Amino acid sequence: MAEEVPSGGLLRQLALALKNERVKRNLSIDDIGSLVNISAAHIEKLETGDFSFLPPLYVFSYLKKYAIELGIGDESLLAQCRKELRIPDLPHLNRATPDPDAVTVAGRRKVRRMLLAASAVLMLLLAAALLTHAF
Repeated sequence: MAEEVPSGGLLRQLALALKNERVKRNLSIDDIGSLVNISAAHIEKLETGDFSFLPPLYVFSYLKKYAIELGIGDESLLAQCRKELRIPDLPHLNRATPDPDAVTVAGRRKVRRMLLAASAVLMLLLAAALLTHAF
């Protein structure tokens, strides 16, 4: 069973804003559930302010996905909701991940070695082809 989660002001305000925006857009609970990949039962619980159905981190994740989909709130509001859910801020998990497209020095060296090896093979093949045509 999930631990007791405080159902304070900001969380309830966000839940109400999400529900109002969903209704304004004429989206059913099933529609929004499909869009954010959250079950309709969980959407209903979020919208009624019942945040005790899952551990706080999962509740926060669901609220964040729902809010992003509908364009509700900002990072500041979400950070306050995170605090209200008593989810610790772990700075080492929030730092930016390295750019996977960034080329490292070691990566450049490896590419250079591969190009050099490929060039040598091509030169040997070219030399062999010239020698076979010369005779």
